[in-house]
Formats: sequence, C-alpha cells, structure tokens
Amino acid sequence: MLQKPNFASLLVAAVTAGVANAFFKVQCSLPFVQEMVDPIVSPGAVASHLHTVHGGNSFGMNLTYDTARESTCTSCQVAQDLSNYWVPTLYFKDPVAGTFTKVPNGGLLVYYLDRGDGDVLNGGKGLTAFPPGFRMLSGSTTKRSLHYPSGQGSQGELAERALQGSCLRYTTSNPGYDFMGWPTTDCEAGMRAQLHFPNCWDGVNTYLPGNAHVQYMDRLDNGVCSAAFPVYLVHLFFEVTWDIHSFVTSGQWNPATQPWPFVYSNGDPTGYGWHGDFYNGWDVPALQNAIDHCNDPNNPDQLTGGLASACPYLNVTGPAAADACKVKNVEVTQPLGIQGPLAALPGCNPLQYGPCDATALTASNCPATAPVCSGTNITSSAATVATSTSLSATTSSAAAVTTQTVAVLSTTHAPTTTTATVAPVTTTTSSKASVVKTTTTTSAGSAVTTASLPANGTYVGCYTDSGSARTLNGYTFTDNTMTNALCANTCASKGFKYAGSEYSNECYCGNSLGSAMVSTWCNGPCAGDKKTICGGTYMLSVYTTSAAKALSHHKRSHRKRSF
Repeated sequence: MLQKPNFASLLVAAVTAGVANAFFKVQCSLPFVQEMVDPIVSPGAVASHLHTVHGGNSFGMNLTYDTARESTCTSCQVAQDLSNYWVPTLYFKDPVAGTFTKVPNGGLLVYYLDRGDGDVLNGGKGLTAFPPGFRMLSGSTTKRSLHYPSGQGSQGELAERALQGSCLRYTTSNPGYDFMGWPTTDCEAGMRAQLHFPNCWDGVNTYLPGNAHVQYMDRLDNGVCSAAFPVYLVHLFFEVTWDIHSFVTSGQWNPATQPWPFVYSNGDPTGYGWHGDFYNGWDVPALQNAIDHCNDPNNPDQLTGGLASACPYLNVTGPAAADACKVKNVEVTQPLGIQGPLAALPGCNPLQYGPCDATALTASNCPATAPVCSGTNITSSAATVATSTSLSATTSSAAAVTTQTVAVLSTTHAPTTTTATVAPVTTTTSSKASVVKTTTTTSAGSAVTTASLPANGTYVGCYTDSGSARTLNGYTFTDNTMTNALCANTCASKGFKYAGSEYSNECYCGNSLGSAMVSTWCNGPCAGDKKTICGGTYMLSVYTTSAAKALSHHKRSHRKRSF
C-alpha cells in the first residue's frame, strides 16, 4: 500500500541529490504568510490575488531593500538571505461542490546556479550578485496558453519555456514525467511546479515595469546574454511541491472519473499562469563570495551537492528557526479565511480558461460575469500533444460574480476595509486535458561533432534521472574534462552496458534504464567538448558500450529541462 509522502522530506532529499556544479540551494520552510500583497507589482496596495510567501519577516506592501535587511528572521534557512520569494497559491476546486480548498505544500527550494557564458567555468568574467533594491518576476499571471512556436528562441518563447513542472510518482510502472501547464495524471509523490528567472541584466535599473530591466539567456538556463543586457547575474530557479495526492486519499477527487480540479489563486485553471517574484534582501558581499568561491572541485558538497552548509560564506540556520519565523505584520486578511472550502477564490479572480490571455481584474473593475475568451493561441503546430485518457480540463460559461469585504490592516493592525470582488462557483463543461511536449529542433547552435567511443557504441537517447534513486547506479564519477567518449569508455572498462553523461561533467554507469524523455531535453554542453551534449539537469545522454550501430549524435536544441 502506498504511503502518503512527507513533503518536507522530499525537499531534504532534493537538497542532498547531486546536481550541476557551481551552485547552492536555499531551503525555505512552510510559508510564513499567505496574503494578497505584492510589493513589486502592487506596492502600497492590495494585490490582485493571494500569494504564498517565504523569506525575511519584514515582507509587506511597502517593502524596500532597507526594510528587508531589517528582518529579524527568515523562513529560508540561510541567515545572510533576507530576500522574499512568492508564488500564487494552489487551490483544489471540488468537482462536486465547486468550492475551493487550499493545497498544502512542502515549502520552497531556491537554486542559485552559476550558468551562462559569463560564468568563469565557461570562460567568462564571472557572475554578479543581485544589487541592493533589485527585484524581478518570471511568468505572467494572465497567461492561459502557449503563444510562441517552440524553439523560436525569442524572449517571449523563453519566458514560456521557463514555466515547468514535474509529476513525481512512486513506482517504475507509473514513472514521473515533466509537463507544461498541468500534468495529465495524479502525482502521488507531489506536483512540483518549477520556474526559471531571467539572469541577463541591463546593469543600470534595479527594476523596470514589465521586467524590462532583465532578459533570459538565449538557451534559458545557459548560453549568451544580449548586448543590451550585458551583466550576467546568478541564475535563480524555484521549486514548489504541492500535495495534490492528499485530495485523492481523502476521497475528494477520483482521477479516473473526474476532471483536473486544481487552479492557481490568480483564477488560472490552465497552469500557464504560474509565476513567481523575487525581492532581493541579501547581504550582497556574502552572496558574491558564495557565487565566486563555493565551487571547490575538491569539495563534493559544493561541486555536486549544492549544500549551502558547505559554503563558508553562508550560515545555515536550520528548519526549527525557519519554521518559527512569522511575518512582522499581516496587512491584508480575508474575513472568510483562505483555507476553505470557499465559494470563490480570494479577490476578484473568476476562472478564465483562455486560450487568450486572461483579463486583469481588480475590485474596481470586477465584471458582473466572468470573462470568456473565444480566441486561439499560436502554439507551433510542430508540437506533439499528449492527451490523458482519464483527466479532463474544464471550460466555463460566464458566471455571476459576487463581492466580499477584505480587511486591510496597517502596520499597527488597525483595520480599514475595502470591497474586493470574488467569483462564485461556476458551471463547467468538460474537454480533454493536454500537455504540450515539443520534439522539434532549432537551427541555432552548431551541430555536435563526432567523438571517439568504444567499438560499436551507439547513442540511445535522453533519459530521466531522479537524483535520489539514480537511473544508472552502477558506478559514477565527475570530471571537468568530461566527454561522452570518456564516460562511455570508462563504463565499458568496468563492464557496464550503459553510460550516461549528465550536468555537463558527470558520468553514470549501469545495466538498466528508466523512462526515456524527448532527446531535446538533454542540452548541457560537455565540460570537455562544448560542441557535444552531456545530458542536462536530471537528464542523461545515454550510450550503449557494446551495441552494433555506430554512434548517432544528437544535436544541441536547447529545449526545456527540469531546471
């Protein structure tokens, strides 16, 4: 019998799993506040939707770098990091009652990754820490579908590719998989929502409306910054694991017979409105030292473990202190609470199903009926769409909208009131859910050159690697001159059938494989040969060491991956 996962343990397991070199992770405990506050998009005002917030306890409508640094604690387990991180809250929409209940999660895991041509390991001048006052977003609260041909490489397409997820499952008979939008099944070990942030900065503005002060690298999590955004920042990546399976075990959702029931607090039933915010509160010199110096090749906890505790410039406070940290002042409350079951999402957030972008709504312009979009998206026809046989998404007809009073509290907790508007239960019709996975390649990037492999070696494909339970677990080593030839020859010499390169500089050997992913998800250049691909993050470029066919190299296509 399957046991309910411990989501805090899942985060700890992720922290100890080996990933790409030159990085560290900040583990944030359960959110210290969930409220309609967004000091980046809506400074000094009530935000449009509910957020799940982590970090320094000075968080509020009028947050600044100076007030962030005045935090007396943080829910994230690094003392030098008093930043704030927030995302929309996930809700369960009961398929029968139509009410909304907040979904539990295991906290937030934040990766600080040394990526891109600016990194010294890639021959660059080094990466820059976020300056005081810096803040940025990733994703769009109004997005309801993919609008750009996959692989196009424009900033719009890269922003869509930044929205990722992974369905975590228990067994090899029901393997986990990556998705965009929503998964097509229950995720017994959690639905992990993932998010890349831009890390190319104009070098001048700490924030511009519309995120105009930053761009993505040309390969999203690696590559080149444009001339107009010449400063390479450390690359930020979020992971939040939501316990959607708890609604199966409680009997509230039957994935075999009922439609997908989860929505984000911004009125998003598609998953494409997933987004996140970052407000820098770091001790900047400490962050710069961690970026520059916590990549010791003789320290595996730094090089491949990403453990903040292994970096002498960072002080890890531990889970007890993080769990005890609470926001100094709650500024916005919901008279009916936020846990649920609720008749509607907090704020004016009726479900908008797209595929057009959602209409941004506020208390002052909340309509009598929920907007309905009849347009189409412009997703590339080359994309392969995999539909679920058991889950279905819902589309909605216009529904009446009601109002609810929101209490706005000052820093002294003297309440005032404003009227916010909320959407009631909607009636729905059902259509099949889908998840888009692309298999096309781009013309950008040079073709992979031929490398020397064992006699009759053959490229098998791009395979997932779970991190905690390795796909190839017979032998492993790390080498900063890694090539596929080095990996495959080493595995062959030790008698293994398969060789897999990963994270550009790691090699894994074994005799059995997990679940194949599309080959374009392996997109990390080999440390010893930048023209060839050595897997990706939690992705293995797999070769046989004694197959009959000659090696068939896969081209670099710069697709999405786990992070």
